Formats: sequence, C-alpha cells, structure tokens
Amino acid sequence: MGKKGKKKAKLTGTPDVVRFKGTREYCLLQECKEIQESLPFVATDALDDFAYKKVARFLNMVGLLAEYLGIHSNKDYRFNFFHRLLSPTPQFFPMGFDVNVIRQAREAQERPGVTFNGVLHTYPDEIKLAAEGFLKEVDSTMTKIASEIEPRLKDDFAPGLPRFKAELKDDIELFDRLWMEFEERFVKARHEIMTKVFENVEQIITVELELTQAEERRDIEGKQRLENDFVSVVEQFTNKLFPETSSDKLPADVIPLAEACIFYESKCTEDWLHLAKHLIYEYLELRLYVMKIPEQRLSPQLKDNPQFMRHLKNFHAAVLAAREALDFVSRLPKLIHAKTSDWMTKRLLEPDLRYIQKTSALAITEGLH
Repeated sequence: MGKKGKKKAKLTGTPDVVRFKGTREYCLLQECKEIQESLPFVATDALDDFAYKKVARFLNMVGLLAEYLGIHSNKDYRFNFFHRLLSPTPQFFPMGFDVNVIRQAREAQERPGVTFNGVLHTYPDEIKLAAEGFLKEVDSTMTKIASEIEPRLKDDFAPGLPRFKAELKDDIELFDRLWMEFEERFVKARHEIMTKVFENVEQIITVELELTQAEERRDIEGKQRLENDFVSVVEQFTNKLFPETSSDKLPADVIPLAEACIFYESKCTEDWLHLAKHLIYEYLELRLYVMKIPEQRLSPQLKDNPQFMRHLKNFHAAVLAAREALDFVSRLPKLIHAKTSDWMTKRLLEPDLRYIQKTSALAITEGLH
C-alpha cells in the first residue's frame, strides 16, 4: 500500500472564522504578518532595492486590505498634479500606496532637492519637515497594523471577526489619511518643479499650436510672425540644452525665407534649393514631433528624449547649412508682397513629408509650389 498523504490541518475557530480562513483576505493577513517580521524602518534604516521591494509588498497588501474593507478615498490629486508632459501617463483611477512615495520622502529628507538638466530644484522647507514626520508615522502605523493582525491570527480572532475587521479598518483609514496628507503636499511641490522643467517645452508647444491656427485661418502675416517666434523659442531651447550651438546665431526670418527660396526657384542654384527644401523638411519634422508631445510625453531629463534632441539638432544644422541661400533671397522682394496663393502650411506639406519619410528622400517636391 502507498503511503497515506499528510493530513490537512483542521481549521479551527467559529464557523464564520473557518469560512474566513478560506478567503483571499485571510491570506493577505498572513502575508502581512510574515512580511512585517523583516520589514525595515523606512525613517531610519538604509534602504536598498531589496528593502524597498519588501516595503512595496507590504504596502500592496495593505492596499488590497483597504479595498476589501471598503476604504475608498479620493486620490485624484495623483492625476491632477501630474504634469501633462511628464512620462509615463498616470493612472486615471489611482488607488493603493505607491512605494515611490517612500523613496521621494527619503530623498526630500536627505537631499536639498532634485536635479533636472543640470539645474537643482529645491523642495520647500515644509516638505522636508513633513517628509521626516511622514516616514516616522508610516513606521509606527505599519507596525500597529501588523501588531493588530498577528495576535488575532494566533487566537482565531477571539474577540470576534467583526470587531477585528472594524479595528483593522480604523487602523488602515488612519494610515490612508496620513499617507494622503503627505503625498498630496509632495505631488503639488513636485508639480511646481515639473512646471519649471517643462517651461520651455510648453512655450514651443504653444507657439506651434498658434502657428497651426494661423495657417488654418490663412492669416499669412500672423503665420510668418509665428514662424519667426517658433524658430526663436526653438533656438533658445537648443542653445540651453547644447551650449555649443549658441556660437552660431540663426538668421532672421528663417522659414519665410526658406519658402521664398522655393518661390524664387529660378533665381536660386540647385544646391540652394536642395538646402532650402531640406531645411523645410527638418522644420516640418520638428513641428509634427512638437505637436505630439502632449500625447507621447517626455522624460524630465530632457536629453533623455533622443527623438526630440535629434529633431532640434537637425533643424539647427539645416538652418546653418542654408544660410547662404536665405541671405540671397532676403535681398529679393518680400514673399508676402510677391506671393498670392499656395502658402506653405503644415497641412499642405504633411503628405509630402510622410512620403519622404517612407522613401528616405530629402527633397520636398510638389507641395512646395
């Protein structure tokens, strides 16, 4: 005869406790107890990746217990104060307790601020003080939650399951309130920092949008003025990110003159035409990329957005390469006095750009005439 299997341990406790022991929530309580035994103190201990993983696991368990106990709090601030250009896209219905809040509280406590693009952005003093108190309260409350759970697991919820759940709910609600109080203050402070980080990008996006609207209205004077504004803010931004580019100042009226090169085609050399068309190509590439930034979002370390950086560099180089052609047509009658139709717009040239992107060509053709 084969060996008999090990007998399953008999479930003890009142009928409602026995039923509860078969639920996912009971397993969560057991895991909370096990994790807490080796949980670091977030206010004082050195926290490596392994320690943060333990904390994250415990916070995840507490979040699931909060959901089970019907604790619902409004954490919309996580979305409302998440900068619209910051990657990745935030959760629309945020719940639970993110361990990154612990990381950020530690950083706010230990460092003067956070550095983006070589610039130190300091946290307000009240955030540093709040971070210290928050971390201590997290330690205290996590310990309290675990200390409520452990004896009840041992004595089969002797005071009664409803009472245990009510007391646990009170503890987690307290934890939720202190968590939200700090997190909301922190995300507001961080949003202010992100607003500064993305200030120049927002400016470029705004000018590009206004330029598109002027094109759609067929406001040619407005279009040319905004083309110049766009080149100006892009140049300033490029110079800021790549100081070596500031030694070559871009000429005035870059885009109106590039369009004039095409209009005065018969007066320009083949090389000049090629360079002007390439400049327009890079200009449109940059505009189309800028248009999509709010949807695709960016890293706050701006140089960590390689596609954006490539477009900025390529546009800057294309303008410098076409300077001789632009200088030549600047001496001809201004385009606004000579041209009456088929003005260059993003909508008009986008199909040509898509074709060029597919064929890897460098010349914009029919749409320019």
